[in-house]
Amino acid sequence: MVLGEEIGLAARLEARLRATSLVPERAHVTVALSGGLDSVVLLDLLQSLAQRWSWTISAAHFDHRMRENSSHDAMWVRQHCEERGVECRLGRAQTVPAGEAAARDLRYAFLDEARLELGSELLATAHQADDQAETVLFRLLRGTGLAGLGGIPARRSPGIVRPLLPYWRREIQEYAHGRRLEYLDDPTNRDPSFARNRIRNEAIPALEAGGHPDIREQLHRLAGLASRAADAVGKVTEEKLTELILESSESRIIVAHKGLLAYDTTARAHLLRALAGRVGPHPGRVGTRVALEFINTGRSGRGIDLAGGVGIRREFDRIIIERHGDSPAPGDGVLAVAGPLGTGHVEIGGESWRVDWAVGGTAEEEPGAAEVGSFAVSALRQPLTVRGWRPGDRIQLCGGTRKLKKLFVDRRVGRGSRGKLPLLVDGDGVLWVVGLVKSERAVPEGNDQVLSVRLSRE
Repeated sequence: MVLGEEIGLAARLEARLRATSLVPERAHVTVALSGGLDSVVLLDLLQSLAQRWSWTISAAHFDHRMRENSSHDAMWVRQHCEERGVECRLGRAQTVPAGEAAARDLRYAFLDEARLELGSELLATAHQADDQAETVLFRLLRGTGLAGLGGIPARRSPGIVRPLLPYWRREIQEYAHGRRLEYLDDPTNRDPSFARNRIRNEAIPALEAGGHPDIREQLHRLAGLASRAADAVGKVTEEKLTELILESSESRIIVAHKGLLAYDTTARAHLLRALAGRVGPHPGRVGTRVALEFINTGRSGRGIDLAGGVGIRREFDRIIIERHGDSPAPGDGVLAVAGPLGTGHVEIGGESWRVDWAVGGTAEEEPGAAEVGSFAVSALRQPLTVRGWRPGDRIQLCGGTRKLKKLFVDRRVGRGSRGKLPLLVDGDGVLWVVGLVKSERAVPEGNDQVLSVRLSRE
């Protein structure tokens, strides 16, 4: 019975990979290997298929130093990889991160650097179906739209794939048992101070016991439905764009004004966002509303500028949407982060962000909902602001300072996406490119007073 489940999991994974091209043939894949159940099984599965698919498999492990004897985990992972003939990179935090969110940022920064160093196209993480259900419930409780209900994507930039996403923890446990795999147990997974653990260990079990025994399956199904619905809307939008576009280049698109007006407001909003996204960043809620108003009422010869360097103007019966240059528009907002406690709002690259900050606060990880950073107050130099990228911006990394433009090229951040990334900046330069990388400056350690900054899309 167990052996059958083991074979079934491997066969189903291979069938999924053939159907989705999630991991193509002859790829080099680096596994994010914590040493826990899920990542150990992922490594074993990929290795079992590597010869048929002509894959090169490597691994990377990051020691956050947030648990006593965490270095033992790194040594275990090293030995596990040596026994399997897998090249492995180990990383270690220079100082203990100030919270789970800071640890996550350091981990992903290291994993991406390790992937590039190993010459790997893909980084495989071991998120599975239970993780998906927990994330959807978390977002549902906070309030989210269609895209948010789609949960954890099977792939995301830069080069991250999740091969185990359709499979349940119980299936993964059965596979490990059948293969007699050894793995590490992380006691922090039972710590109720983290939101994900409360959902996993308290909320979902309570719902199951209270008359919803299939709540995990239903949440997972909801993620699939929402994701497919969002994809369907995107495909229909792209088809309609073909009918609307009169002329097109990399930086300029011309469409028929009356053609846009033929659609209702909701469809028109999707079309405008997609059109702008072809030459620059997709406008956010505010930018879309401004663009809609102009399309509805703007006279010939008039125009408007959206954040992210995209302009829209009308010439008689034509609408021209064009990128002004490879830099954020001067209309991007700048938010001052001042005082020990505060909340503000800023628009960057056409997207609206809420910014909350507190000195002495703690930053708890909230998967998929917000980006959180922690910084040593004593190392900050005022003024401290949140703004968009500007040419010449630099950030201090472990190998020295680097221009953000060069970093964007290395991390494969497209031109249209650069102006959408919020930056936390102090008087000495960039501290944090939100969602991408943090500076080596102002990393909290010991008894440092900590500033916690949280950014959430509105």
